[in-house]
Amino acid sequence: MIHGAVLFVLTLCINSKDGLGLKSPILGVPFSEPNEKWNGKWFPYSPMDDGNNVIPSNIEMTQKHIQMGVISDDCDNGKDNITVDWNDSPINYTCFDKKSLYLPNIDVQPIEVAYNIPKEYAAMHECMNTTIKYNYPIPTFGPHRPLWPKYGEYLFVPVQRWLHNLEHGAIVMLYHPCANVCETEYLKEIVKNCLYRHIITPYTLLTMDRPLALLAWGHSLEMSKVDTATVINFIRRRALQGPERISRDGDYDHKLVNPAKVVSDQEDSDLCIGIRSKEWF
Repeated sequence: MIHGAVLFVLTLCINSKDGLGLKSPILGVPFSEPNEKWNGKWFPYSPMDDGNNVIPSNIEMTQKHIQMGVISDDCDNGKDNITVDWNDSPINYTCFDKKSLYLPNIDVQPIEVAYNIPKEYAAMHECMNTTIKYNYPIPTFGPHRPLWPKYGEYLFVPVQRWLHNLEHGAIVMLYHPCANVCETEYLKEIVKNCLYRHIITPYTLLTMDRPLALLAWGHSLEMSKVDTATVINFIRRRALQGPERISRDGDYDHKLVNPAKVVSDQEDSDLCIGIRSKEWF
């Protein structure tokens, strides 16, 4: 039985010359509060690092004209030019490896990674004429599209979309297409019975050792095998903690296969109430 998860905290620090940078991961250190003295410099990379998850101190006025959640033929209507993020290729949801390489291993501990994101940080909204790329295999913050996906399970939904859901406090479940079907389906059921605000999608950048993951804004939990208590604990601690706590459903629904159902209420005021009503342990 797995008890809890190994926690890595990536702490962001101020450097007067380069702005914010990343310290080395610290094992077992409790997640600390965002740095209140952050001065709006580059985060988490300086321009010289060629990072794209950045926000300069003068960007506030620049991004205001790209409003979130507004359907716009000139920017993002959820239909046109969406192949910029994904061209409907089955590569993103099909297993091409030996599934035996992704079998659950009880000896592989789950790992939680936390980014100490400054409260003042505001992720950019980018129109569909702009390509968005990320510096991390599993992004949990960063620039994204103005329209966020409708909540539910997808054949595939690109990261440029579901990052916006994380910003609203959602939980995103990722699974490698080669992951064990029983473990994947069990994790789906837990997520669906914990909260309305969830996105479920395959994701090929997960590792063989940990082909399952749950994400919240600034946090990820990667797993080899589903441990019910660990999963529920992560959802209860990390869900609804995004900087924009918006429960309204999204407008993007390309390849949506199972729309989310309300669990407690649309605000998810009672997390995992659906779990308590069933035999899960």
